[in-house]
Amino acid sequence: MIPNICNANYQILQTPTHVVIVMEMIHEARIVPLSGQPHAADDIRQWLGDARGYWDGDTLVVETRSFADKAHFWWVNAWRATRPNLRLVERFTRVDAETLEYAFSME
Repeated sequence: MIPNICNANYQILQTPTHVVIVMEMIHEARIVPLSGQPHAADDIRQWLGDARGYWDGDTLVVETRSFADKAHFWWVNAWRATRPNLRLVERFTRVDAETLEYAFSME
């Protein structure tokens, strides 16, 4: 979700049980269950990780782990590789009708 040079648009869809984040670049879609189900087993690795979401007031919190070690992302002018123990926590807060605040932490 880090802004890229081009094609950095996102579409977010919500149903009662899932959120889907569609990325324009490479047309990837992240499907985030909101049902409280546990993460997949630690030995199951996925390209975009294993995401689970929940609401904290007006903020959607998405915790993702179990990334494949072959995925890469652009950060501080260089490509970085994901690691099997990466834990990504994202927070999406709707500020107003035109603004979505996005914050993340990586461990």
